[in-house]
Amino acid sequence: MKYLYGFFYVIGILLLTSCSSSLRNRAVIHFQSLSEWPVLYEKNFNNIKNLQSNTRLTIESPELSTSFNAKLIYSAPDTFFLEAGGPLGIDIGKIFVGKNRFIIYNQYNNQFLTGSLDDNYYNTFLQTSLTFKQIKNALIGYVPLPDNIQLVDERHGVFLALNDGKKWRFVVNTKSGLLELLEIYEENRLILKQEFKRYQFLAGIAFPTLIRVVLPQRTEMVSILHKDIVINGSLDTRAYKIEISPKVDQIIVDG
Repeated sequence: MKYLYGFFYVIGILLLTSCSSSLRNRAVIHFQSLSEWPVLYEKNFNNIKNLQSNTRLTIESPELSTSFNAKLIYSAPDTFFLEAGGPLGIDIGKIFVGKNRFIIYNQYNNQFLTGSLDDNYYNTFLQTSLTFKQIKNALIGYVPLPDNIQLVDERHGVFLALNDGKKWRFVVNTKSGLLELLEIYEENRLILKQEFKRYQFLAGIAFPTLIRVVLPQRTEMVSILHKDIVINGSLDTRAYKIEISPKVDQIIVDG
């Protein structure tokens, strides 16, 4: 019987040690007053110089319903690269987004599309209304905060701001200082909802590994799940080079 007690004692110690380690490593943005949160939030994400992960993207819209795995490379402040793969290691396509331009290379159909991020027609993400700029920020779990953001409900961690005539509502966890929800309203209608979940503390940075963006009026949703994340590691810029042969069909080229 004493051996049985000894067994459960050891298991209990291991469980307590595991829980203690988990608590020490949990993602937290420390603050003295919740009103400090906007500055601390920007500082947290400004510390991301680069990011690499294996990403699962799920897209739901009236035109498209699909999920795929992709290799993500992000280089601050404005460059990201996605390389999507299919079954049996088949390359499906690549997307490169820079400061002003984007390139989509569809290897399956042997086509590529290039254009400006200011082009309202072509600058959308895989048959959704979300722009590449919006997706780029979502991929790193970031929201550029409006200058006029204000704390309006300290008990529930609610901040409000006006941006381009729209009301932005942020919900921050009052214990961890982590952003959990963004809602954007136009004429009292919810037009965008963004959720941030499953935070990890990596390289001294609180990072959400699950991001979901919903456009309720358009019944569109993009979900991003990160795995095997490396923040501020060594980055080879050749990894996001796209080589396009002369035989590839060019859909559009702008000046």
